[in-house]
Amino acid sequence: MTSLIRGLALLNVAELVSSLGGDPDALMRSHGVDPAAAGDYDTFLPYASVAAVVGDAAQELNCPDFGMRLARRQGIQMLGPVAVIIRNAETVAAAIDGVSRYLHNLAPTDSTELIRESHAAIFTFSTNVRRLAHRDQMVEKGLGIAMDAFRLMLGESFVPLRITLQHRRISPLKSYREMFGCPVEFEREVNSLHLPPHSLNQPIRGRDAAALALAENYLSGVRPDLAVADHVRDMTQRLLAVNQAGLVAVARAMSLHPRVLQRRLADSGTSFEEILDDVRRDMAWDLSATGMQISQIATMLGYSETSSYTRACRRWYGESPRQLRARRRNAPPGHGPAPSKGPTG
Repeated sequence: MTSLIRGLALLNVAELVSSLGGDPDALMRSHGVDPAAAGDYDTFLPYASVAAVVGDAAQELNCPDFGMRLARRQGIQMLGPVAVIIRNAETVAAAIDGVSRYLHNLAPTDSTELIRESHAAIFTFSTNVRRLAHRDQMVEKGLGIAMDAFRLMLGESFVPLRITLQHRRISPLKSYREMFGCPVEFEREVNSLHLPPHSLNQPIRGRDAAALALAENYLSGVRPDLAVADHVRDMTQRLLAVNQAGLVAVARAMSLHPRVLQRRLADSGTSFEEILDDVRRDMAWDLSATGMQISQIATMLGYSETSSYTRACRRWYGESPRQLRARRRNAPPGHGPAPSKGPTG
């Protein structure tokens, strides 16, 4: 699966590259990006290509803080309709929740999370693309956009308690001070922005409830990662073969945090448990036609006890595993799974 991101991720990149003496069109074309797509909400680009444009600009133009500079030029405008959530949510906490729910509409592999602790509220950002070159530039750009959002909600004088980054320092310390105005720690476990806990309850001034409702209605219907359920189903089938088809294992294989994966499946109207159950049901149908022993089928479906498979089989097909096996062995070739006769869920 190719990881994608909307063209908005390159909003104003041409102006910044030009201001630094570069050729933005040549830079983008060298990475297979049509310059007309830069800043276009309706266009999806390969995430790796966008990161390469940002990272190569930083290197070729001797501008190590390119990602943060681009964040300043983009602001929350880069978030498109998600910015409407930030401007019109009831509180800061509600705005963060909205960003976490809908950010995948802009970049299906990006995710944010709010962790509440007694001494701080921790906003985290991650880019879940494997072996991504210039991940550091994309992370610094992402947290720079977050700073613009928090200053919009909490006032221009807002300063985080601290910033943590997973990568090593790539820019002069002065650049980080100008961007965040607080201590920045490198090579930490997560990319995060820490703010006082009481900040979460601050109401957003000038909010428009009607605009919020319209934005949420629109974003709820946009599904750039609609295939996430299909991807999870495929990965679950593969991992069942080695008896590793749990939520954590599947999420790890997809480079996502389990909570993020569950949230995206919920947005698609399903859950990991439902997908796993459906995969097992179809596998049971196919394996029963082979005449394989019931205990072997149970093991291949990831059940530690045959009795668990027996209960599931009665729920799926309204009959015991032995009855299903007998019926399947007498079924004509190509006969598909029968509808469940037992209760669902």
